[in-house]
Formats: sequence, C-alpha cells, structure tokens
Amino acid sequence: MYLEIYPDIIFILNFFIDFILLFLLKKVNRKTSNVKKMIGASALGAAFAAVASIFPWMNIVIRFVFMNVVAAVIMLRLAFGRMKRMEMLKQVIALYLITYFAGGMINSIYYYTNFRETLINFGNSFVLSNLKWNIIIIVMLCLVPTTYLILWILRWYQSERKETYDVELFYDNQSIHTKGLMDSGNCLYDPIFKKPVMVVENVLIKDLLPAWACSELDAAKKCVEGNEFNFDDNHVLHLRFIPYQSIGKAKGIMVGLMLDKVLINTGKETICNEKVTAAICDNHLSTNDDYHVLLHKELI
Repeated sequence: MYLEIYPDIIFILNFFIDFILLFLLKKVNRKTSNVKKMIGASALGAAFAAVASIFPWMNIVIRFVFMNVVAAVIMLRLAFGRMKRMEMLKQVIALYLITYFAGGMINSIYYYTNFRETLINFGNSFVLSNLKWNIIIIVMLCLVPTTYLILWILRWYQSERKETYDVELFYDNQSIHTKGLMDSGNCLYDPIFKKPVMVVENVLIKDLLPAWACSELDAAKKCVEGNEFNFDDNHVLHLRFIPYQSIGKAKGIMVGLMLDKVLINTGKETICNEKVTAAICDNHLSTNDDYHVLLHKELI
C-alpha cells in the first residue's frame, strides 16, 4: 500500500487560499501591503504546505511548529513588513481566526458538494482540462464575501464594547487620575512631530495645570479665534495646534499641550508614554461621565 501525493495541486490550492486569507486580514486589520508582497507570501505559504505534504510521516509536533508557527510568521512578515512581537502575535491569532471561519466553509463545500469528486478526478489524471476551474473560481468568489461579512459582524460587535482604562496624566510635577476611552476613530496626529494625539476635556486639564499654563491655553484659544496671542517665550514650546475635521465642521484647529507623561493601566500592564500631545476639548466627551480622555490607538 502506498500514498500518492500531488504537491503541485497542494501548492495551487494553498496559494489561492493563502492569498484570500491575507487579503481578508489586510482589510480587517487595515494593514498596508501590495499585491506583489501578498503573492510572494502566499507562494511561500503554499510552498510550506507542499513540502509538508511530501513528508506525511513527519512528527506531529514538528509539523505543527513548521506549518502553524514558522510558516505563519514568515508569511505575515513578508506580506506586512516588520512588526513588534505583540503585534505579530495579534496578527497570527487574527489570521487563524479568519482561517477558522474560512475553513468551515471550505469543509462544507468539500464534503457536501461535488467538489471533492472533482479533485479526486483531477488527481487521477494528468490532463489539466479535467479540472473544472469555474468551480474553483465560484468557490473562491463565494468564500471572500461570506468570510468578510462574518468578520465585519465580529468587528461591529467589538466596536460596541467600550474599552476604558485607568489613565494618569503628568505635567510640571503634577498628576491627575481619570478614565480614558480607547477610540479607534481618533486619527489625530501632531502635524509637526507626526505623533499621535489624545483628546482631554478642558475641565480635567484645568485641574492639572498650574495657573500660568491655564493662562497660556486661554490665550492660545483666543489666537485660534482670531485674536492677538501674547505668550511667554519660556512656555510656548509646550503648546500645539492640531488641525481636525468632524461632522458639521470641515476644518478646525484644536489647541493642544505637551504633557510630560501619560500612564495607561490596561489591567495586565501599565504603559508609559512620554511627551504626549493632548488636544483640549471644551465639551464633555461622555454623557455619563464614564471617561474624560479619548486615547489614540498608538498609545496602547
């Protein structure tokens, strides 16, 4: 008794599946990549699968590490570039969650349609014309929107859950404790230093700042409104002017302040960010006073 293996078929099928999975991962997590990188990563993943198929007697632990760890990390590194360890771990987990949903659909198609017989017939023949490529194309076209819909529902569900953290702001040897919301819609950046910007309520920042800093902020706000700005040369370097856009207002300017340090307690660890720009908001950020700070995703 012997086992016939067709590495070329395994490579082709895994190439298309890997490309779809990477494409979905790119869309869901909004990663940056291009077609060449994704094709290269998909080809590499398919090559890993083809090599593993040649050695069916390979130790199960070695196979798991080879296919589920090494291959996944190299594919993600090639497709999306260098990432930190925690970010890479998140992307690997996201990739396998996508694979889980996509695999369920493929498994259903394979066992409950004629697709299985088509593959068997193809494996028993050297003539490529015996394979109905239109079936493969239809399966792939159905797989993408269905999986994308499932992941969109999961992301929508997660977006409804508010992620709030304990936050401590530091400025001029003073500190204040508050609650911060992880706001995925906060896309503010310092236009000069290109660093992420958090949003802080004016009432909260006034409790943190000394009198001279409050005066500078008030003067800067009047400057934005078109009045003359009289400032202290020693303090002006702490001020920032942050452009923004919102519904009902095409363009605007928020006055910001460079905080000395921001501590964010996630429950598992305390993240320290130094020299963080805080844009000052005159309105309440939460109707129920659940939080008073909008955190930028890059601060966590």
